[in-house]
Amino acid sequence: MNENENYALVLGQIKTKDNKNTANVVGTERFTLLHIELKDGVDVNPQDKILLTKYSDEVEKINYRISYDNLSNSEKEELNRAIHRIILTDEKKYVNFFNRQSRDRMQLHFLDGISRKAGTKIVSEREKKDFESFEDINKRVSIIDDSEELIFKRVFYELTEPNNKNENQCYLFVNIKYKQSKKAKEPKLDDFEKSDKFFIEKLKKEGLLEKSGKRIR
Repeated sequence: MNENENYALVLGQIKTKDNKNTANVVGTERFTLLHIELKDGVDVNPQDKILLTKYSDEVEKINYRISYDNLSNSEKEELNRAIHRIILTDEKKYVNFFNRQSRDRMQLHFLDGISRKAGTKIVSEREKKDFESFEDINKRVSIIDDSEELIFKRVFYELTEPNNKNENQCYLFVNIKYKQSKKAKEPKLDDFEKSDKFFIEKLKKEGLLEKSGKRIR
């Protein structure tokens, strides 16, 4: 039942019209935004950490995924706090994002304000010795003032940018699911337009047209 998330931070509790006890939460592993149903009699507060597995004392079930636009203004403020908290709590994981970078496989340019050239400088410093903390990155890399803030901005971008609703978008930290786009149907012969040179040539190659462009029955 966990949608690839074992734990989540509460953004807000909601009483539905049919009197169900629900909440909006963000997963601590991949920042998945979820709408959950709470067990009877359970009350939660913003920033409470709750278990999402079948062993949870708070969660009855996960209803569905939500987007940033589904959050209230107060929940959006709580999300900002939650993102920072998640990153700082699991600092080693996000510092290792910098340590995993190499010259031939680099993702640093996806961070705000980091060019490929700047990314190469960061990799050069990391090659001397792995980074140990955000503070270590900030001290050793002159072009970075706040490495934790760079991670925060990227997570926030992946959660909120409207243009991200795109199968080709690169997601470094956020778990996003999109419906498979339907393939465009190839026009049937009956939809054929004689003026369309592309389809004329295609049908000629398949032996379905005479050279004049007249359809072969």
